[in-house]
Parts: sequence; C-alpha cells; structure tokens
Amino acid sequence: AELGTTFIKLGQILSTRADLVGPELAAELSELQSSTQADRPEQVVETVTAELGGSPEDLFAEFDAVAFASASIGQVHHAKLPDGTKVVVKVQHAGIEGRVQNDLEILLELAKLAEAYSVDLARYNPVATAEEFSRTLRDELDFTCEQKHLIRFIHDFADDPNVVFPAPYPDRCSNRVLTMDALDGISLARRDDLVAAGVDLTQTARDGAEMFLKMVFRDGFYHADPHPGNLMVLSQGEIGVLDCGMVGRVDDDLREQIED
Repeated sequence: AELGTTFIKLGQILSTRADLVGPELAAELSELQSSTQADRPEQVVETVTAELGGSPEDLFAEFDAVAFASASIGQVHHAKLPDGTKVVVKVQHAGIEGRVQNDLEILLELAKLAEAYSVDLARYNPVATAEEFSRTLRDELDFTCEQKHLIRFIHDFADDPNVVFPAPYPDRCSNRVLTMDALDGISLARRDDLVAAGVDLTQTARDGAEMFLKMVFRDGFYHADPHPGNLMVLSQGEIGVLDCGMVGRVDDDLREQIED
C-alpha cells in the first residue's frame, strides 16, 4: 500500500487471481481492497470546492468531510442533498494523477525489459498487458467515465429488481468528484455479518453469477473489478454494485466464440 495507487490497483487485481499467485498471497493482497489512507478533511473541502464551483456547505444540506471509506483512487463521504436524499460523494485523492503517470511509465519500461529478456515472461505479453492496465487506470482517474458507466448499467438492468446501481447526480459531478445514491447493505467481504443477518448465501451467489452472465453475454458491457468490497447485499436481498470505474466490453464476435 505504501507504493501508492498504481500498485494498490495491481494488488487488488491479483487478489482475485488465487490461481496465479496462490491462496495465501491472494488473501494478503485482499487487504488492499478497502484499506487506503484518506485525505485530510480540509483537503477534501478544497477539492470539492475547486471541482464543483461551490463549497460543500453550499451544495449539500449535510456533508461529512471525514471519509467513511477510502480506496486506491478516491474516498467516499456521507452527504445529503437539499431535498434530504442520502448520497455518497466520491472524492479523488489529491495529487494522484502525476504519481500514477510516473508509476505507469515505470511499469511499461519493466514490461519491455521482461518481454525482451525473458522467454518465459514474453509468452504472457507483458507490454500489451501493461498498456491495457494503463488505459484502464487512466479512465478510472476520470470520474465522468464512471458516471457514464453507472448510467449504462442502470439502463441495462432497469427491468431486473435483483440488481441495484447507485444513480449519479450530474450537477454535482466532475472529473474528480462523483455524487451518487447511497446504498445501504452488507459488503460481500463481511461473510460473517451476512450469515448473522440471515442472508441466503446460495441465492446471493446465483444472483451475482446471473448478473455477470447478463453483463457479458446479453449486454457485452461488464463490471471489471468484481472484488467482494465492490459488491453488497441490500435490505431486500438485492445485489448492490459499487465502484464502476473499471469496465470491460465484449464485441459480438468474441461473445459468439465464447458461447460456442
């Protein structure tokens, strides 16, 4: 985590691939899914004011400048709109763009060395992988991309009561601030809490699997960062989906090949 945003994202991705890194390392890396240092409250107020053109107290009926959770790229804050609607405000960590750019350049150079000097590593196309990772991470740094992804997911699952995405509020969003509905539920990362609440884990697993199958095979547009910290079970058993900055797309040809 001390290496910063870029390497936290790499660790998060690897934490879902126990088949590659082994179960012990995957379990250790899973700690990166929700434990990242938050910005100071005064820095948050400064960022929101600069991005939205008004202070939090002018834009929200309530705004808690102390983050209740912090991830690799941004942190989230409880707030209320003037009409009383409960929302969360995702605020990008200050100054991460420059640091991420430097890290990505280093990763790409390392990938080039690996591909040039290691026959074993070259088989995994490290340069192409590093370039794809770079594109994805840069998109995540632009919160307007996540806003568009949320709108698309809400449209795709409009007729599915078992899946919920937080609706964004465009007039309180920017490249580095994203305001969206607050979802109230239990994270899939807290299995013991789910059991204590009487959640049907088998049904939840089925609903989650069906959701991803629909994303890939029906829509060709899917959430590409599905670690447990980004999924929750809501009060009526629905799957709540968070952090939609990283997505993937499947074109018709690839979908047909997978189906075959």
